[in-house]
Amino acid sequence: MKQWMGIGIFTGILAVGFIYLGSGQTAVINPELNNIKVSEAIKERGRQVAIEGDCVACHTGPNGAEFAGGLHFLSPFGDIYSTNITPDKTHGIGNYSREDFYRAVKFGYSINSGNLYPAMPYTSYRKLNDEDMNALWTYFQSVKPIEQANKDNDLIFPTNIRFTLGGWNQLFFDDSDFKKTVGKSDIWNQGKYFVEAAGHCGECHTPRNIGFAMKSNAALQGAIIEGWDAVDITAKQLKKRGWTHNELIRFFKEGESNLGSAFAGMYTAINHSLRHMKRENLSAISTYLLDEDQHSTMTITSQLTTEAANSPRFLTEDEKAQKGYQGYVSYCAGCHGLDGLGKPNAVVAINNNSVLTADSAYNAIAVILRGLPSKRQSLIQGTVAMNGFSSEISDLELTELVNFARVVWGGHSDSVIDVDEVKAIRKQLDESGYLKDSGPDKSHSGL
Repeated sequence: MKQWMGIGIFTGILAVGFIYLGSGQTAVINPELNNIKVSEAIKERGRQVAIEGDCVACHTGPNGAEFAGGLHFLSPFGDIYSTNITPDKTHGIGNYSREDFYRAVKFGYSINSGNLYPAMPYTSYRKLNDEDMNALWTYFQSVKPIEQANKDNDLIFPTNIRFTLGGWNQLFFDDSDFKKTVGKSDIWNQGKYFVEAAGHCGECHTPRNIGFAMKSNAALQGAIIEGWDAVDITAKQLKKRGWTHNELIRFFKEGESNLGSAFAGMYTAINHSLRHMKRENLSAISTYLLDEDQHSTMTITSQLTTEAANSPRFLTEDEKAQKGYQGYVSYCAGCHGLDGLGKPNAVVAINNNSVLTADSAYNAIAVILRGLPSKRQSLIQGTVAMNGFSSEISDLELTELVNFARVVWGGHSDSVIDVDEVKAIRKQLDESGYLKDSGPDKSHSGL
């Protein structure tokens, strides 16, 4: 009996040590970084890094002060709230040293609360280089301190014990620096750096494993997040859906393109981050995502695609006779028009829309069931809200409508979405609470 107790205690000590060593608290930070001088140029670069990292989107609550925290995230384990990252000494990061800041951003350990949950994408920010980290630290020392208390998370046991996250780090955290790809151009590698580090694109667009860590062998291949399909953005799939260099840059800058309109989390990322980035940096991201280096070729291709997409496409009588068109007329044509042409700066056109050209019909189904809120990118750009039809449209009607739209406007030679697939997506969205607010939207009928 004593022998087994001894083995148990010894195993327990090993486990605690294993978890402790996985904590970002033990990360070694280069002390020479303290000798870097502060300048206005470095601070401005830090502001840009904060934009590229989309810090304000997650660390600003509804109607709250920038970076003061309070935004709610519904995780599979309960409620998480973003924290105050202003230099306030009571509630923010005012007592952080430069090393503390590095450990929080790159290694997921806060001196205020302990190990951070991976909802804060330190798993991607780990790839930020020292120059950008120093600039980011300099910038956050300059923002206005906000005296706003942090909200408590509400998570199930044992995920509410932050210490255990050291074990998660040991199993899933890729503790390695960003690596350039040999044989690729500087602009391609610059784009890779933006995507993997500050842009943290993989956090939404990469599927997760059983431990909710990104699958390294399926980077950017798409994932379901918050009831939407964060689509596959690998070069092969982007090109298959018709994306070109110019269309991607326009999409990043305006949230609109001839191939679709940003919505949900992507709209937030564009609104707070991408649209404020320099065009040359967006060009680098596009170059990397499309895996291209020859801009001249891409520009020619883009022009051809844009001209084709801009040409109004009217449905033929044979297409209007197909199964699913009457469902389109009943639920969609009132705004999108009988031919799916939409209305400039109000309702998106459907032809070549990325929601329909995608291999997966998930978003096409989810958009019709959930609807979309209105958007306003500028005084002259935006879209009105779209009603959700979950309480009105049957699974059969939705199946026929989506199959019709994917063939006629999505470029699919055939679409064989069946009622069971639609039923399963509806059930998943309903059980996750995404259909409860999908009723008629008054703002929709006013335009």
